[in-house]
Amino acid sequence: MKKDTSNSFKTEKGIEVTFEELHIRHINLLIDIKNKKLNNWFLKMAIINTFDELKIFLNNLKKNKNKCIIAICGNEIIGYLNIFPLNKKETCLKISKPNLINSNCSLTEKQLTLGLIKKSISITDIKTSSWIINADINNIDLISTSRELGFQPFGEIILWDGFDLNKSIKHNKKDYPSINEFKNISKQNLLKIVNFIRSNQSPLIRNILDFDQDDILKRNNSKSGALIYENAVLCTILKDINYQDEEIYTLTLSRYWDNRFNIILKEFIKRFFLKAPISNLKTYKENSQLNTFLEECNLKEKNQEIILIRNTIVRNEAKQVNKINQSLESIFEKLNPQSNPYPSPFPLKTK
Repeated sequence: MKKDTSNSFKTEKGIEVTFEELHIRHINLLIDIKNKKLNNWFLKMAIINTFDELKIFLNNLKKNKNKCIIAICGNEIIGYLNIFPLNKKETCLKISKPNLINSNCSLTEKQLTLGLIKKSISITDIKTSSWIINADINNIDLISTSRELGFQPFGEIILWDGFDLNKSIKHNKKDYPSINEFKNISKQNLLKIVNFIRSNQSPLIRNILDFDQDDILKRNNSKSGALIYENAVLCTILKDINYQDEEIYTLTLSRYWDNRFNIILKEFIKRFFLKAPISNLKTYKENSQLNTFLEECNLKEKNQEIILIRNTIVRNEAKQVNKINQSLESIFEKLNPQSNPYPSPFPLKTK
């Protein structure tokens, strides 16, 4: 017999024999065994092996907080979406864009979307207080459906494509100076980077995302890091976990950006798009200074999305008569009297 690389052998007659750990999935094989004593022993071992695998599965499941919500029509899945936490505390959940599958079901796409999102916000943990949906700016159905379920528009984001820039760099033989100011995230600069990001967020989004040092480390990879000059963080770039299957990175620029560093930032952006994998940058539309700069760097706008937020604390407060016409920002500011004055929050403590 010749050994096969897939844990199997082939006899000289070409019959394949596989070798597997006994499992409950082999129950159909045990039915044919006539020896009752042997059959009982096999069944016992199959259950033990199965539960051993189940323990491993459950341990891994604790690390993976993703949940899949499906819509079923008859015996057919006709739609689905994912929900997953955006922070370690699991106080904020992301609801992915619903995926609808063509079927003969009489429900409309809007009805399916409404049902999927409604189910998503009904089965979450008691500690969850916020849900976020990113909708394409032209996806009127998703936006209106989310609004029906209490989501409120928070702001718009722009996704930037550096494909044309990437091509121009590859054809340009000029040697660019090295950027010694760019630092990958480490234990030495983690606290500085966390405080920088928090100080450049609005009080509302800061409280909703509610992230700490572990959340930043989760977003860290070879393309993530910060421009640090004379011990001060100028800008950061981090993997955006809002997007599971896309390489999207959030670019955060200091509110007090000095134009003298434009050359450094421009070279940093070029290096970012040269480095694999192919990625996109994300900015907030309200940051007009940064967006204008990216246009000057020959980046192209790939897409625009609107951020929709549902927050139980804000929603409950808004029901009160004296607050119903107030903005999300003003409501949340009153709910968070300990928040620091603009622009910096209280410094985070090291672990």
